[in-house]
Amino acid sequence: MRSATRVRGFGERNAARHPLCLLMRALLSALAAVTLGACVLVSAAGASSPIEQVWSFNGGQVAIHPGSGGSLVGTVIQPTQFAQCSHPVGEEMWSEMRLQPDGSYWGLHQWYFESSGCIRNPQRGPTAWRVMEASGGAHYLLACLSSPGGPQPTIAASGAEANVNYGCRESARIAAIPAQAPPKSRAGRAGFAQAVTLPGNRKCYSRRSFQIHLKDPKYDPLKEVIITIGARKIRVTRHGSRFAATISLKGLPRGTFTVKIRATTVLGHHLSGSRTYHTCIPKPPKPKTPARKAT
Repeated sequence: MRSATRVRGFGERNAARHPLCLLMRALLSALAAVTLGACVLVSAAGASSPIEQVWSFNGGQVAIHPGSGGSLVGTVIQPTQFAQCSHPVGEEMWSEMRLQPDGSYWGLHQWYFESSGCIRNPQRGPTAWRVMEASGGAHYLLACLSSPGGPQPTIAASGAEANVNYGCRESARIAAIPAQAPPKSRAGRAGFAQAVTLPGNRKCYSRRSFQIHLKDPKYDPLKEVIITIGARKIRVTRHGSRFAATISLKGLPRGTFTVKIRATTVLGHHLSGSRTYHTCIPKPPKPKTPARKAT
């Protein structure tokens, strides 16, 4: 009996050379290559490098995290100063940070015109970075800067620098980059509860106001906070490391209302949550009983 897998009119040896079989082989090989490539890309995207940390320079803090196009960026999370001008919170002080074959990173540093009231220089300066290991096993980040238009600095594995026309700075490692948790996950709800202080909702509110406070998450300050009641947007102000908003219930009818809070951090993470409150009409005061006159 002939095998059901043979191609009609050909033997087993010739069947493998049939154009249909060759085409199927090519398609299967291409599919396997694409699948393997996708796995490699996912693995590479999910991996983080040792430089992706929170580092401290002169008391300030900068978080290095993924940017666009496969590069890394350094975002300021505490004001950082290398010279006369201070880099503010939320600024991408470092950009286009890319790994080099020798293990260092090259990219660009934000410069300022110091003689003009610390105005940002539109041209960034070439910079090199390398994660170094101290004698005690601790790690620090070595950053070597050249002014805009200057040569590209280099840092050897030994820490020897070259082509630097400004200088090098050593950092202290502070912490790992804060992880982004989905807002509706357990970790996301816990992060929201740690950052946001809301009054309880067991009692009804009437003709009064209350405040909502939000504090900066550790190593990732809040950049924007939006609080709404229905279609009404509530004014939010920053006071140091905290945001505050006053919720006024005046004019609201008796019933329920929901306060919604959405916040974005300087590293692009999101916090969101809500709480429902009840308004009520206060009971009218009891009429006073007139005092009896003595007879």
